[in-house]
Amino acid sequence: MSSKKGHRLIEIIREKVVIGDGAMGTELWRRGYPQTLLAEKASLDAPELVTAIHRDYLHAGAQVLTTNTFGLHPLRLKPFGLEEQVEELVRAAVRLAKEVGGEAKQEVWIAGSVGPLGRLRDQLEVSDEEKEEGYRRLIHALAEAGVDVILFETFLDISELTRLIRLAKRMTDLPVIAQLAALDSGPRGAESRADRVVAEWSAIGLDAIGTNCGVSPERNLELIKALSTRTDKPLCAFPNIGYAQYVDGRFVYLGDIDGFVKVGQELYQAGASLLGGCCGTTPEHIRALAQHLHGKPVAARRLIAETVPAEGPPPLVSPMPNFLDRLWKEPIVIVELDPPRNLDYQSIIEGSRILKEAGCDAISLGDNSLASVRISNMVMAYLIQEEVGIPTICHFSCRDHNLIGTQSLLMGMAVLGIPAILAVTGDPARLAPDLGASSVYDLNSFQLMELISRMNQGKNWVDAPLQRRTRFLIGAGFNPNVRHISAEVKRLKKKVERGAQFALTQCVFNAERIRLCRSVMEEVGIPIFVGIGILISARNAAFWKTVPGVVMDDQVLDRMEKAPPDRQRAEGLAIAKELTEVALEECPGVFLVPPFSRADYALPIVQFVRSRTWSRFAAASPEMAPRP
Repeated sequence: MSSKKGHRLIEIIREKVVIGDGAMGTELWRRGYPQTLLAEKASLDAPELVTAIHRDYLHAGAQVLTTNTFGLHPLRLKPFGLEEQVEELVRAAVRLAKEVGGEAKQEVWIAGSVGPLGRLRDQLEVSDEEKEEGYRRLIHALAEAGVDVILFETFLDISELTRLIRLAKRMTDLPVIAQLAALDSGPRGAESRADRVVAEWSAIGLDAIGTNCGVSPERNLELIKALSTRTDKPLCAFPNIGYAQYVDGRFVYLGDIDGFVKVGQELYQAGASLLGGCCGTTPEHIRALAQHLHGKPVAARRLIAETVPAEGPPPLVSPMPNFLDRLWKEPIVIVELDPPRNLDYQSIIEGSRILKEAGCDAISLGDNSLASVRISNMVMAYLIQEEVGIPTICHFSCRDHNLIGTQSLLMGMAVLGIPAILAVTGDPARLAPDLGASSVYDLNSFQLMELISRMNQGKNWVDAPLQRRTRFLIGAGFNPNVRHISAEVKRLKKKVERGAQFALTQCVFNAERIRLCRSVMEEVGIPIFVGIGILISARNAAFWKTVPGVVMDDQVLDRMEKAPPDRQRAEGLAIAKELTEVALEECPGVFLVPPFSRADYALPIVQFVRSRTWSRFAAASPEMAPRP
């Protein structure tokens, strides 16, 4: 395996423009390949069609042909039952591209395409090692099949792409080109992303940097302009031709050739020297681009010094005290009071006031839990903090908000001074079929924590600067009720990696399950607050058997059922006190969940906690302190 040919491409694009090809997937669809089928399977099922597309791009003036391997990560192939055919599909795709390249009278390079996992990255319950092993298989197969360069395309996550560049550099001596998708972040966002990638990628030997696909060619141009002033690496740009539109049952791109060429010329003037097309582009687009730009000398670029302040933007600090500041000094008590299902919210305000006076540290507010419609918890949190002066923890469900709305609401929460967010994926909307609502799930809880962590650094999802940093405490859910606790611990570790600083558990009605939390807490390194469900009747206890993620202990249910009706509430309080004692022997606090969000049901347990001296808190545990 020789890399000399690929490195010659890198040297050439330092001096003059080389034209790449255009889209493969959308061109397959345009020529009749079914959109419901895996585009990469066409290398085996319709090789003559793939060959014809490569040949048309070659005749249009392309000197870089991209292999039909974008989506050949085994995890992307698994739903199609093709995960064992990675190597076969790669060999077929590379062979077709090389055969066409061999027909050329001028030098042609074969770029081995590697695409991201996209949403599958966090949706799949697989380890990071398994994801990396899939990329390892794909990169190895491309190198063995004889590509000239490794081309990472359409990546959004800079950290993920950094890891893959390192992986490719360890595995092969082929040159590596990395391209970010262009997002709707504006010039400042492009500059922020450019600062980061140049800082991270220059030191690991990346050969060329660029952008492809995304929301519009104009956004590709913004990123190239930002990169051109920050690095002397060769720049590449493969824009699409605008937004896809749904026409007669198919997604099509209606951008015109003149507009594409105009953007291509602007990309060239900004410093790009490897130019091609992405989604929606055809051989006609590439022919027009080649006629205007092929072989031109690289445009002059002027590097500037980095101007991003090391300390980052100033923070937006909540006026509320940080309830974690008292960690291990005395027990922390959090009480959940869900917002009401109607507009009569004064009882929640008054309940919060009573609980604060009794020694409660924070009020936790669910986000339309069990898919029920309630007053916005953001609004309730603000009212509680303004009228009562107690910190709140706002649950944030990914179910109800797309990526735009999520960022908008989080910025609003920061401005309103809400100090803590519990990131949850959210109960599916199907739990409330009468509403006719649908679940969104643009993000899951892992990605939401990653987003909040970025905002705490002063950046949004696409690394655009926010001018201020949020200072949210990031909470995670943890369920010790599950049968296989090791899998749940693994999930919690993953959440800690993405920024979680504390965890609230589901309600636990078994003392041994509570004791498990101590060893888990020591393993993951963040405080865990044990959920204590307060029972008021046998019927209420039986209800908990229907709640997802909760296991009602048979002995607890038996005690409630055997108690006379007029003694059941007292028995429920006795059980809650016993479980609280166990929890405070093991963990730094409790998370009380009273029925019907009634503060008076939680009040006796708050008073019970504050009436005693707890020996567990004589020695502080600084290793559990929240990370800044």
